Amino acid sequence: MNRKLSITLFAVAALCFAGFALAGMSNMDTAPAPAAAPSTQPASAIDLRNTICPVSGDTVGTSNLVEVYNGKVYHLCCSDCHTSFEKDPSKYATAVAADPKKYGVK
Repeated sequence: MNRKLSITLFAVAALCFAGFALAGMSNMDTAPAPAAAPSTQPASAIDLRNTICPVSGDTVGTSNLVEVYNGKVYHLCCSDCHTSFEKDPSKYATAVAADPKKYGVK
């Protein structure tokens, strides 16, 4: 009787473990999140509509990556620039303010 109970408990535990393992794998087929999701801009932020990335100096083009800093929306060309901008936003904001034409601000 004791052996039968041990085997039953072992089987139940094995089934539970298998169920948890399969449940953990169910989200493995979903696509990973993008490296840098575009920031959402608050309604009160002023969109500078810059056409040149303040970080790299490259054309922004069709990129939808933006960064909001001190109430202004800065358009960036790629996720690498997004990361750099987040590390030192005042550096790039100051550069755009000093020479807006250079960055395509109209």
